[in-house]
Amino acid sequence: ILEAVTMQHIFMNNFQLCSEMNERVVQHFVHCIETHGRHVQYLKFLQTIVKAENKFIKKCQDIVMAEDVLVFYNDRASFQTLVQMMRSERDRMDENSPLMYHIHLVELLAVCTEGKNVYTEIKCNSLLPLDDIVRVVTHKDCIPE
Repeated sequence: ILEAVTMQHIFMNNFQLCSEMNERVVQHFVHCIETHGRHVQYLKFLQTIVKAENKFIKKCQDIVMAEDVLVFYNDRASFQTLVQMMRSERDRMDENSPLMYHIHLVELLAVCTEGKNVYTEIKCNSLLPLDDIVRVVTHKDCIPE
């Protein structure tokens, strides 16, 4: 996790460096998620490399969206799990909770679709359809985050 924090600070707001991102680096952090668990800090690093200096890096958006780590709570059983997490005050405050991971994952997805990137928009819609988003944000237990 410290590796992700360090890398995030190295790449933060450095458009040139982010533009030269190697696909293997992204794959390394995806592998970290798969082996070490769903930690928010890995997603924060990925968020850092897809947008720097208020510019979107299409290459990085494409690389991140190509990975299979983008798993959401959008089937019927998982939706109930997400609602339960939103009800739990503990999950709201804990940076390492599954709820915070989900929130950062949605934020990462949003950043990957910013700009004019049709590929990532299509992929985003297949991963998280608008109907699912509406179902969550209109639920009485939805939290503002």
